[in-house]
Amino acid sequence: MKKNYTLHNFFWLFILFIFIGSAEAPSSLASVRKGHCTIAKPAAAKVKKTKGRTCKIKSGSQKPMWLLNPMPPISTTSVVCQVSPVSVIEKARTMLSGERASYSPWSRGHAEKREVKLALANLKTGTIKIVSGWVSGDNLFLYDKSIQYEVEWWNGFNSAISIIKPENTAVAAILYAVEPYKQKLFGTPSILYTPFSSALLQPELVQTGRNYLLKKIATAQNELQPVASQAFPGRPLGRSPAFTAEDYLNILLAEQMDPGRFCAIIENNVRLNKKQHAPFKQLAERIFVIVGTNQEDAYRFTGNYAGARGLAQFTRIGMGEVWDNYPDSGITRNFCKATGQHHSAIKAEICLLDHYLGLLAAAYPRLLGSGYEKYAAAAAYNGGPKRVMDGLEQFGMQWLNPRVRLAQLSERKNLTRREKLEYQWLKSNRYHETFVYLMKLQALDQAALHKPEKQIPVQSVKNELERRIIARD
Repeated sequence: MKKNYTLHNFFWLFILFIFIGSAEAPSSLASVRKGHCTIAKPAAAKVKKTKGRTCKIKSGSQKPMWLLNPMPPISTTSVVCQVSPVSVIEKARTMLSGERASYSPWSRGHAEKREVKLALANLKTGTIKIVSGWVSGDNLFLYDKSIQYEVEWWNGFNSAISIIKPENTAVAAILYAVEPYKQKLFGTPSILYTPFSSALLQPELVQTGRNYLLKKIATAQNELQPVASQAFPGRPLGRSPAFTAEDYLNILLAEQMDPGRFCAIIENNVRLNKKQHAPFKQLAERIFVIVGTNQEDAYRFTGNYAGARGLAQFTRIGMGEVWDNYPDSGITRNFCKATGQHHSAIKAEICLLDHYLGLLAAAYPRLLGSGYEKYAAAAAYNGGPKRVMDGLEQFGMQWLNPRVRLAQLSERKNLTRREKLEYQWLKSNRYHETFVYLMKLQALDQAALHKPEKQIPVQSVKNELERRIIARD
């Protein structure tokens, strides 16, 4: 007998088809051939049981937004500098300090309008000119139509603005009006800042910024001499054998270095090659220029999505650890001042690195004397100690150089079960912020961008567990 299908029958057949098609299939692991061993590649987060504990292996291979939209490369400049840029910028900032800039919020029938004033300096003659303008959204407008400019990267008061005409001219300083709530936070109606541009990438400014930071680090180390180290009991914190002044400097550079631009430079290489060295050096020197031109104001007004502020990128949780564990450090209990004042921020950096190294070494004693101390402490400084502690307990220390370790495991034909898990962990998290952070530190070590003339000497200490001598040069 022939059936007559009505519209109602087709509707329920369609619903049944959708239900069957959307039913969840059993989870399974797709295998990836690596040498002579089969490595399980999880399609979603998997849980591995180890000694009664659970360790979640996250699938972090998806590229984050900062990697998809990095800071643009530092452009080349044709600016000829025949004057002292430090002196010209100081004069320009003094001139702008007497000016005013206002902020008008959005209202019905009126768009938001932010007034700005630029101090344009001719680096060939040393002449300075103040020009006014305004910002609407991410667009900059100047009243003086004779000035030709290009905004290479919009980043508020630290935007990269290239002056095309007049020639040999750079933005020496900007007066940038801020919103009312930021006026209360910063204690000023407008920010006076020297934004980075390729025209300011001058050797004098790079050296000024480098010397400034090294001097602040040396002062912080001296002030922490009476404070006891937690990682090395009986030793003064100012003479920690695990860190040199260069290490503290590298961590500050890694904190402020754009991760997206760094990954765009290093690409998939394990280490920097000759071609990549120059753009990487410029990326690091960009930070020195910002510090050299702004001195104590450098990174004072900056923060990130996690609430980290200032030069050393401290959160309230991290600063709380410092206050609780190092009450004699002399660091102010005012969070904004502690993160905004460079000497306080660097002292807090030294304290927190020591604290985290002490925690990690207590859980994993072989860390001391391994050469990985500064990387483990820095990883904890960036992403918290728990994740680092789990990594040490499960996979040892070699993962602290993630690109090199991943390459080593990729080349091996036979991997143990633990190595398979470590390989998959490194591979699926290769874009994780902390792994990229470690790569930046290792690239800075490789590039050797700074060589302090004089360092505070350190003495050898013994690892009581393995009776090994620990010394850092």
